[in-house]
Amino acid sequence: MNKLAVVATNACGWPNLTRLKNGQILCTYFNAPSHGLMEGDLVCSISDRKGQNWKKLSVVAKRPKGGNRMHLAVGLAHNGDILCFSSGFFVKDEKFVGFSGHWLSRSNDRGKSWKFEPNPLVPKGIESTIPFGRIIQLGSHELVYSCYRSQGNGNPSETWMVISYDDGQTWTRKSKFGSDDSNEATLCNLGGGRLLAATRTHVDHHVKLCELAKTGKRWKEKFPLTLPMQHPADLTALSEKCLLLTYGIRNRGLMGIGARLSIDAGKTWRPPWVIHQFGDNAKDIGYPSTVSLDKKGNLMTAFYTDFEPKIKNKPDRYRVLVKSWSLKDWLHPSILGSISDGKYLSL
Repeated sequence: MNKLAVVATNACGWPNLTRLKNGQILCTYFNAPSHGLMEGDLVCSISDRKGQNWKKLSVVAKRPKGGNRMHLAVGLAHNGDILCFSSGFFVKDEKFVGFSGHWLSRSNDRGKSWKFEPNPLVPKGIESTIPFGRIIQLGSHELVYSCYRSQGNGNPSETWMVISYDDGQTWTRKSKFGSDDSNEATLCNLGGGRLLAATRTHVDHHVKLCELAKTGKRWKEKFPLTLPMQHPADLTALSEKCLLLTYGIRNRGLMGIGARLSIDAGKTWRPPWVIHQFGDNAKDIGYPSTVSLDKKGNLMTAFYTDFEPKIKNKPDRYRVLVKSWSLKDWLHPSILGSISDGKYLSL
């Protein structure tokens, strides 16, 4: 199982995968061939129930005049609605000239149509932040997502978790983490009030692990998960103990998608490997989003690239791609055996 499929062409992306309850997979992404310096919308495409045969579905967040919708955090509410927080910039002559707002889109028909809230109720100070990663479920009617603000000019880069207690109708509480050296962060719920965040740093752009041991307590810094210029990351819970980290490798000459595995709920991590390599001409790549297809280690990872040599027709176009792959194809049998013996997966 090692297949590469095109979700969209002429789209820079920052794709975000959401597996729906009926087995279909929704991919939400920025639809312009630029790293945010063009006008564009957030749109979505959907697969069949086998994660194949992608087709464009709808506009998730339409651009404002003279601007774009390019940042996103996506996930499912407890009632099955798909939620997408988004933000973007006003642009002119391929330069950012202003922030275009922190918005919320909601779909109750599996992404076919969306209701748009230009001014969602969020805590004070969050209105001008950039959403990223996943909206995840906690307890009954409780949802959380992460957002950040990169100040620049030597000022700290700040990241928050934002909390809703009414299934996403209002967002009334925020929790800061990352020690003023963080921006894009993906959250993962381990149960029992414990949360992990794979957090991109601002100084040298590695990914570090942050932990919330119990809801209501303070976040703690743990340790680095990647080397400098290897970011951002996605965290996927494959079972109660088995976690998968996928991340962009953006070091020149080494462009690719990396992966690491933990079989003790994030306390320790196995050495990294590379699940996809881009061509030498690739300059803008990454931002993986990974979903589990089953309990047998079959996975799907979305990412984007401005160059893909495996695609023969005009490989230098921006594209959103999805790769279907399996842990069995990448890990040594002894590692697979330890995962199976520990009942982390049914390999």
